[in-house]
Amino acid sequence: MIEWFFFLPWALWMLEAFASMVNAVGFRRWSRQQDDAWASGLKSENQQPVVLIVAIKGFDPEQTPPFFEAIRSQGYQRYRLILTMESPDDPVAPWLREELGLGRDETQWESGEDTGLTSIRLVYAGASEGRGQKVHNQMAAFAELEEGDAIVAFADADMHCGFDWLARLVAPINTGTHPVSTTYRYFVPKRPTFVNLMATAINASVATLGGREKWNSLWGGSMAIARTDFDELNVPALFAGSLNDDLRLGRASRRSGRRPAFVRSLLVPSPVDFSWNSFFEFGRRQYVQVRFFAPIFFKVSHLLTWTYVIGFLTAIFAAAALGSPLAIGVLLFVFCCDQVRALARRATVKALFRGPNYCRILPSFWIEHFLTPLAMMIHAALTTSALFRDRIRWAGIEYRILAADRTEVLGRD
Repeated sequence: MIEWFFFLPWALWMLEAFASMVNAVGFRRWSRQQDDAWASGLKSENQQPVVLIVAIKGFDPEQTPPFFEAIRSQGYQRYRLILTMESPDDPVAPWLREELGLGRDETQWESGEDTGLTSIRLVYAGASEGRGQKVHNQMAAFAELEEGDAIVAFADADMHCGFDWLARLVAPINTGTHPVSTTYRYFVPKRPTFVNLMATAINASVATLGGREKWNSLWGGSMAIARTDFDELNVPALFAGSLNDDLRLGRASRRSGRRPAFVRSLLVPSPVDFSWNSFFEFGRRQYVQVRFFAPIFFKVSHLLTWTYVIGFLTAIFAAAALGSPLAIGVLLFVFCCDQVRALARRATVKALFRGPNYCRILPSFWIEHFLTPLAMMIHAALTTSALFRDRIRWAGIEYRILAADRTEVLGRD
């Protein structure tokens, strides 16, 4: 009789595991279909001029130089770059000026060419008040937009990207199928510690969800919007007072009927090296923002993670304490779904990330194969930890989120 008491959580758990498996199995096939549909947007004659905005803070000797070299070498017909930061005293500012051959008071570099990267602009936004520093930096960059900028793109300086990253990111816009496009990061552990591998496995479950237009959101590390839509949505006014950029823009886009394109084959490697404290701080910070700026996504994430956890714990109890054959069958079904999903996701990663990145990600699949229940428990704890919080610490600044369009800066390191 008790088996019927658990029937609903077990049914939901099996449905979730099966849907996750189907999504992982179809990910590469859907990626190829997308790439075929957007192939014309990669042709130089169809590539509209892009302004690429990068809000940057600090200098990382391992990441900043290769990122800057990659972003300067994009295989795109015509684009310009705006690097926006808090002040000329930011550690990255003197390095950039030296790389570009600029004096302290100079902020403009010109290539002298009409194709490829035509110019780089350094923008100093000052300290933020009443909004996030990243958003504040971006809004200072918006004042530098020019009439010829047909597409506005955004990037984070902690990702690794290939020479075709920009062309592929804006291909849906250049093809004309979507006015907004994005992708997502895929964590690459710098060291094979358990927390890094666990973070990679949890992040993978989010990264490979994208692609279905109904639930696509935007990731600020790689997103783009057509200039006409940028103006119609009045993005500067949308960002005013906000801590967040991507979720805010994504929600406004969907509400206006502009469904974002998620470029599956463009998942970008993002190196990470967490401690348990820094991982939980990072995860909680992400979900606090999701709760305020994309509440439906937060509710779904909270529901899905706890559906898995409750289904697993009740099935383990019924199988171990009661010897329930039905519970054992449910456990075996979900375990098989997890194995197929992990194998499919591993094949996707192998196709997207070759060489050292793939080798560093590979150990995380042991967690996907055998420790998915533990990963889901940690994921559920992260979503729950964001339920009653309105404060976050981000890049050395502590904020209180008062509302989607109101932010209080509490202090700075």
